[in-house]
This record gives sequence, structure tokens and C-alpha cells, in this order.
Amino acid sequence: PNSITPNRSMPELQSSSWRFARLTYLTITVGSCLSHTAALNNVLMITVDDLRPQLNQAYEMDQMLTPNLDKLSKGATVFHRAYCQMAVCSPSRNSFMSGRRPDTTKVWNFINHFREEGVGANWTTLPQYFKQHGYLTYASGKLFHPGHPPANDYPTSWSTDESNTFYWGNQAPIGDADGCGTNKKNIQIAPASAAYGSTAACYNTDDAAAMNDADNRTMPQTNQAVEYDHRLATRTIEWINRAHSLNKPFFVGVGFRKPHLSWRVPSQFYKNYENTTIDVAEMQTIGKDVPVLAFEMNGELGQVYKKGGKTFQESPNGTSLPTDLQRALRHGYYAAVSFMDHEAGRVLDTLDLLGIADSTVVIFHADHGWKLGEHGDWSKCSNWELDARVPMIIRAPFIPQSVGQSTMAFAELIDMYPTLVELAGLPLVPASEGIQGTSLVPVLRNPGSEAPHNKTMAFSQYPRCPEYDMVTQSSNWECLEIPKQNITRMGFSVRVATARYTEWRKWLPTCHADWTVNGLVEVELYDHTGDMGRSAATFDHFEYVNLAHTDGAKAQVAELASLLRTQFALDGASC
Repeated sequence: PNSITPNRSMPELQSSSWRFARLTYLTITVGSCLSHTAALNNVLMITVDDLRPQLNQAYEMDQMLTPNLDKLSKGATVFHRAYCQMAVCSPSRNSFMSGRRPDTTKVWNFINHFREEGVGANWTTLPQYFKQHGYLTYASGKLFHPGHPPANDYPTSWSTDESNTFYWGNQAPIGDADGCGTNKKNIQIAPASAAYGSTAACYNTDDAAAMNDADNRTMPQTNQAVEYDHRLATRTIEWINRAHSLNKPFFVGVGFRKPHLSWRVPSQFYKNYENTTIDVAEMQTIGKDVPVLAFEMNGELGQVYKKGGKTFQESPNGTSLPTDLQRALRHGYYAAVSFMDHEAGRVLDTLDLLGIADSTVVIFHADHGWKLGEHGDWSKCSNWELDARVPMIIRAPFIPQSVGQSTMAFAELIDMYPTLVELAGLPLVPASEGIQGTSLVPVLRNPGSEAPHNKTMAFSQYPRCPEYDMVTQSSNWECLEIPKQNITRMGFSVRVATARYTEWRKWLPTCHADWTVNGLVEVELYDHTGDMGRSAATFDHFEYVNLAHTDGAKAQVAELASLLRTQFALDGASC
């Protein structure tokens, strides 16, 4: 098995020696008193869009059919307290791909990106660090948010190659995953959701065409019969095979689109749930003391449903969608998760077929979570646990203590950068680079401890623009297309072992919060005592009663408020 000792002076591996020798060399451990041999490990990064910890084996969600990720988790460490830094696509991806928090990347919307002048034009991204150290860096799909940074940071972060490395979600000429209303040949709208006028869930009735490996790799998605995520898996398999044939270490990333809307899948994945009684959320409204700023409406899902002359709409005012519609929407999401699991399994099997699974680090994670009717909400875009918390699974088979384990240690997505660098055996990222994550390798060595890496909390944030109507202008309410200097509220949140605390503060045109008494708008405090981060209970039993204004919470509020100020008020955020 391969050690993971970072080193400061590593002789360049010759291509002819890589495949056979797994060449080892003496290194000195940085930050440790151990010295032993080390070899470079490959890295496979599987990033998933809009996936909450909705997996069977890893998170004890027993209604789910996720056999491939079940298998992965049995040989890996599952993190039950892993969190994004902002629960929407572009800000989260700008954050974890650069290893920096949103207040550093200056990305709080879908307009800006970290490569802008005066921000991070000279930063070294996660894949770029591997590229600089001799790795082939290939990727397909959505890793960076499409176009943010431009061209998905190609070629700065990615290897140039005569094969088509420019294969990205939302990027011409390839395009993006099909919706249920586009490229409609052989597409059946799920009947239960269609009854309410919803096109959120559908399936492809021709599974053979939907999962045909012989697609035209340069043809736009709108001209394809093959489903988008199947194409991504096929491209990723090609990258792994190509890197292996070139006898070079690799960093390969794949960004699957499902279970992002629309929930369009080959029919077998939809039909697998047809004989299942799908549960719905226990708590479908927000508590009376929960501020409306915490809530959001999903413009993507389709906010207004109609059936039998009646109209239904998600809302913070105590109403919820009809139960049969909720089951239909969950059915679509579950099917999309199972389809993604299938495609991830194809990629993971490639490592076994090539005999390189033991020398390849695998990290599986989402960009943020999702709500399936909890709080009466059907989306991301909040500071609630359901949106901030993500699945994270790390397989490092050369660390025996990490195999088949789960951990309650805290992790943030910005921690992936230093973790993968250390697991690969590369020199540690120098402090001058300014990344803000913490290596999770100590957790992999001691998963039963909650803080072997001295990390006892996680931070996230989310903006609001309440001058826009939440119902009719939901995207603006979420500030997605609002210039950063025009954002007017920012929610800052800290999660500790037994609680989540959030402050909503005025956001100034200079792009920092007003931390004075007058700047405080709303507060939230939720009890997480007994939350083990697994099974449906973790979704249904927490963050419904806001304790922030109760007499018994004053000391805890003061303590957690101090943590927020230390993290955010002193970070020098500006435009």
C-alpha cells in the first residue's frame, strides 16, 4: 500500500517507470515526526449536483437504491458532519475548487468568479496544484460552475490534450443535461407529477439508447439520445484509461448533474421505486419563531401546481403540497440519485478493471444539500442543515484505519484541497497560497475521534435580497443575479456538535456585513443534541424550533455569536 507522506523534494517520475514500479523514495514527513517511503497516488474526484446525504449504506436511508455507493462506503470513511460554505452551485464551487471561503472568493451570486482581477487571478486551484506537480488533470461535467471562471479554468487547471478535454456542462458545443420538456423523443412525464402540471420528473422509455456508450462525443446534447450523465461517465472512463496508458499519475474529476432538476432518467431507475411507498417529510412547515428570511421558493421546480380546479404552492405560511404530489416529486429525486449511483459505479469499476483501485484516492461529495418538503421547501439556497450539509466519502485504501468507517468529525468542502494533496503524496500546500481548509487526513487515521484535526465547527453563509418578492421573483430573493454590492442581507451560520446558530445581518454596498447592534436583523438557534447525521431522523427531527429568543439560550447565543464574529467580522470582506 502507498504511504501518504508529503515531501519537499521529489524526483520527477519517468513515464516509463510509472505503470510498473509504483516507484518509492525516501521522504521526510512535514508536520510529523515519522519518516518512511511514499509514492504518488492517483485521485478520482466525483462531484454531484444537489445531492443531500440520501444514500442507503452510508447514511442509512433504507428507501434508497444506491448499490455502487454502498460498495464505495464499505471501503471508505463516511463523514456525517460535512458542510458546504454556501448552499448554491456557483459560490460553493468557486469556494471548494479554490480552497477558500465565499468572503474570500467574493462570489455570492451567479455573476462573479474568483479569477476576476483583484481577487484570485493568480491563485492555484485544486486541480491546478496537481497539474503543476506533474499530474494529468482531466475532467468532464460540472466541477467548476459552468463559465465561472470562464472556460472552466481551462487550460490553467486542466491538461491540454489532443483528445476532447473541453467537455463541460453548459459549455458549447456539448450543452447541458436535458430537461423533461426538451429533446423529448421517448420521454414520458411521470404520471403522478403530470397530474399536477409538473414536468419535474420524467423517464426515457428507451433505456438502450439512453445508456449507449457509443455516443457521438462532439455532438451537442440536444442532438443525443444518450442521457447526459451517461456520456459524462463514458468520458471519465476514457480519461482514466488514457492517463493509465500514458503511465502518468492522474487527477480525474467528474461532475454529475443528477439529481439536479430536471429528474430525467432511464426508465429502469424510475420503475425501481414504483412499488415503494415513498415517505414524505414529517415537518412540512417552518416554526412560528423562524424568520421568513430563512425560507426560499424554488423557481426551477415550478412553484404553482394545479389539480381538480385547485392551486397548490410551496410556502412559508404553514401550507404544504398535497401528499401524492410530494411522493411524486420525491420519486423523481430518488430515481435521479439511483441513476447517478449507476454512472458513478461505472467509473469506480474502471479502477478495479485496471488494477489501480488501491493506488487511487476517491472522494465523493456534493456541492450542497437539498430539501424534499422539509420546512415546506423544495430546493437549496438556505443556511439550514438540509442545504448546508453534504455527503462526503473518502476512500484511501492505503490507510487501513479508514476502511469501512464513519466519523462524526467536522469537515468542510474547502478541506478537500489540502486533504487530496496530502493523500496523493505531494508537497503540502504552502501557507503563502492562502487556502483556508484543513487536511482531513488525521480523521482518516483516527475516524473514531471527533477532532483529531482540531476542527470542532463548520461555517456557511447565504445572502438574501428581501426587497424582491419571494414568490414571483425567487431568483432575486436568493440574490443569484443581483450584483454583489446590491445584496442587502447576509445570513452567517455556525454548526457545532449540539447546535446551529445563524445571524442575518445588513449587507453593505462595500460587500461586508454591518456587525454593529443596528446591523442585526434576525437570529436562529436550533438544538442538534442527538443528531447523528444518519437515517430519515436527521432530516425530520431538527431545526424546526428556533430557540434564539428563549431565556435559557442567552449564554449559548452569546458564545456562538462570538464564534461568528471571530470567523466573519474580522475577515476583511469587501467588494
